[in-house]
Amino acid sequence: MEQLQRCDLGPGRVLPIPRVRLFASEGSLLDHDRYSHPPLAARQRFGRTLTAWCNRNGWIHSTLHEWGEQAGFPAVRDSSFNKLQNAKTEQPQPLTFIQLALANARVAEGDYSGVTDRRLKDRLKESQPITDANGVPWRATDFFSHFIGELEAPEWLQQPEPLTQDAAKALSAEHQARFEALAKAKGLTPAVAWKQLEQQCQSLSNSQRDLLRNVLSGWHEWTPSEWESFCLNGSDPVDEALAAWGEAIDD
Repeated sequence: MEQLQRCDLGPGRVLPIPRVRLFASEGSLLDHDRYSHPPLAARQRFGRTLTAWCNRNGWIHSTLHEWGEQAGFPAVRDSSFNKLQNAKTEQPQPLTFIQLALANARVAEGDYSGVTDRRLKDRLKESQPITDANGVPWRATDFFSHFIGELEAPEWLQQPEPLTQDAAKALSAEHQARFEALAKAKGLTPAVAWKQLEQQCQSLSNSQRDLLRNVLSGWHEWTPSEWESFCLNGSDPVDEALAAWGEAIDD
């Protein structure tokens, strides 16, 4: 410490005022050049939570924005929501978390008043809020805590870590091998085998079925993002379809 100035308190009374220098260690929070918060992994988990919430409720990335505009409450813009889903926003504005909480509270209350578009109203009904273990809807502070990695999402929204490219490649080979083995066990050509397996893929969209057929035929390999989109509800529809088909063969 060194003296910066003196404070005169009266005759013969002088108080030295020290200058205090703070030296932040390399790992200190005061070392802003070296500290990055929140971590990318936390932002990615937050994005996966938002995506899982959308998929559970049948929303798209613009649903909350459209809802807010029609019902007259502040809502996250579709472009901002999309960036959050993809971990592209490092430091959202505080209002962002307030907006998410406002929408979550309306979902919890089933308050869809003000919505005039039938398509949007149908998309919103049956929606489920994000709540804590006691069933209390998440507030702005909960969304923020999850964004910085200090609060876990409810179990039904927790998604597995994305596959690496090598793991996705290995999974593709595994699925192809299982399909070929089952087809051989019943003496079916690939085309006929696929028609039978497709009957077990009712939970998949047409585009997902086309993608799966290409993987099983060896024309395509899963990408991490493709596989993540198949398992958004925490299930493995490919394993379930192959297993069901295998039981049908045994019968």
